[in-house]
Amino acid sequence: MDKKKQILFNLNNFLLATSFIFDYINKNKKHTNLGYLKRVTYMSLNMAIKLGFDSKNLADLCSYCLCSNIGLYRSNDDKQMCELSNEYIKEFEFLTKQNDILLYQKEHFDGSGIFGKKDNEIPLNSQIIALCSQLNENFDFSEFNPKIKNKAIEFLVNNKNTLFDEKLVDTFLEVSQKTSFWLDLEDENDILLFIYNLLDDYTTVVNFENILNMTKTFLILENPNSKLINYVEKISNFYGFEHKDKLTLQISACLCRLGKLVFSEELLEKKQTLTTHEYEKIRTYPYYTKKVLSNIMGFNDILKWAIKVQEKLDGSGYVYSLDAKDLSLKDRVLINLNIYDALTQKKVYREKYSHSEAIKIMKIEASKGKIDGSIVENMDEILK
Repeated sequence: MDKKKQILFNLNNFLLATSFIFDYINKNKKHTNLGYLKRVTYMSLNMAIKLGFDSKNLADLCSYCLCSNIGLYRSNDDKQMCELSNEYIKEFEFLTKQNDILLYQKEHFDGSGIFGKKDNEIPLNSQIIALCSQLNENFDFSEFNPKIKNKAIEFLVNNKNTLFDEKLVDTFLEVSQKTSFWLDLEDENDILLFIYNLLDDYTTVVNFENILNMTKTFLILENPNSKLINYVEKISNFYGFEHKDKLTLQISACLCRLGKLVFSEELLEKKQTLTTHEYEKIRTYPYYTKKVLSNIMGFNDILKWAIKVQEKLDGSGYVYSLDAKDLSLKDRVLINLNIYDALTQKKVYREKYSHSEAIKIMKIEASKGKIDGSIVENMDEILK
């Protein structure tokens, strides 16, 4: 492995970490409890074991489950959500070649679903995810309740060969006979232990370019119009950053706003002036970014740059109150470019600023000792 060009990567590990964010999206959009995706995954893997999946297909099913709602942030419409989810994962490093798993995750066995696929036209993984996600959307399994369990089973039985394949329903009923199956759904740690004990370790060597292509999805989710990656590339070239640092900083740019996705669209897109409480709440997003990235192996450099984008040189930033001595050149570059990208984007409450207007605002901030003025001067020349 060339450490200047490559990194050890495990898709299951990556998506187990990012599912924390996707759970919040589901909570905000569909009012499900946190841990939703891990519960879907737990149910799906138990069914897959019974169905005789091999180790690579188990690992991929786990990954598909954990990102199955990735398109939900951009659309509440089931059809669009499926299409977006399918598109967003095209660069993900799955172990086996399977097509349109997330596109058909809302299909009905009898052909009455979104795309009219039926029976064996629907990929098996899609059918499993459909059954388990439908259960978890309809019923709350975050606390064991025998009445809810019985209602869930009744729901499945009543929808044999309509919503779901009778064979898959019978498989679920068989694997869920033990009370321990339902009790495991209460605790995310129990589910994580189950997953890590079950799956083989498919950690592999991946080029930084591949990681960048995967993580671009998360910046697109937060803001499809963002040019932050392009700005980072230009400034990195100007400063002569080596290949690894340039790519790692771009990956950090893709993920630095990840924590924003835990907040509701109503809050982030509010047209009225934010209250002090709302403003402070949004500014805490790097904390949630850290909760995700700290659980991804090999992402130490990415983590340390991504979580500092709200910091200021005078120590007045969020959320760690770091000051100039704690902020490296690369930290300062990403802080400045994050501000510039935000200023030059149109918001629901204002029009976008031009390059010169954005630079003027940033020079005022630099004069107050908030951000690095020399980088602002370089940005003025390079980005105009």
